[in-house]
Amino acid sequence: MITSKELQYVDARANRTPMPGIEYSMKVLSEMKDCYDSFKQKYYNKEYNMIFSNGEEIRFEILSKNLCHMLGIDFNNIKGEYFDNYRKNILGINNNDFSSFDLLEILLENAQKVAEYDNSGNIEKAINYYKSGIKCEIFRKLSDFERFNFAAINYDPKDEKYDYDRQKLFFVPSNEAVCPYFMMGIKQTEENNYIVSTLLAPEQPKRFFDNQEVIIPTQILISDNASLRKIQATSDEKIKLLTMYKNIINEYIIPNRLNISGDYESMLNTLANAEYQKQKIK
Repeated sequence: MITSKELQYVDARANRTPMPGIEYSMKVLSEMKDCYDSFKQKYYNKEYNMIFSNGEEIRFEILSKNLCHMLGIDFNNIKGEYFDNYRKNILGINNNDFSSFDLLEILLENAQKVAEYDNSGNIEKAINYYKSGIKCEIFRKLSDFERFNFAAINYDPKDEKYDYDRQKLFFVPSNEAVCPYFMMGIKQTEENNYIVSTLLAPEQPKRFFDNQEVIIPTQILISDNASLRKIQATSDEKIKLLTMYKNIINEYIIPNRLNISGDYESMLNTLANAEYQKQKIK
């Protein structure tokens, strides 16, 4: 279970957090390796065209260049001059010609060495293990886009300014007491597709739901270099998502901003077309 104390360290630099010990560090690195393996097996070069209950369609993918950040590794910091000796002596990197994905692979290949060095009292510390551990939990909960177990917030901060303003936020129940919902912020690129921008485990999720439009996925087209599959949400899956949002409304006492107009219109068109075909047969 995630604790409030761990959440307090999420935004801190690695060298400003107390080291959790070898066992905790290795557990987190193992979880990162699981997420890395899952990405390569399930999400690498895969694209999702998602249709939502308001009729909106988006093109979404998890990019390899974003995975390092998603799992809580500060690529720019580790690539900086301050970590020259660390990269050379701990990671065996002798030049600056490496990507964030390369760095993630090298860190995981040297997991034991990294954990031991970080916990040995040295000033140079590469990983905030609390942050990465929580990010791995979120990734595991919010990365199976072949199941209709998530909904989305069309987030508009109104008069408030956040780093994730005017993004979409996918969300799922976390089964955690201190942060009941996990969220994945996605942002639109210049090519008009969506990529992951952040992973969140907010202790006060109400502000992300209050007066924000909520939509549910109704159809997902999954494509890669070899295949193309279309899956549609069943009535049971839709009802579960609607019930989840109903619980959120009741729990946080917020107005209902669910938008299912596009899905409702599609359903009516389907029914009308079926009735028309019946009439033609008669």
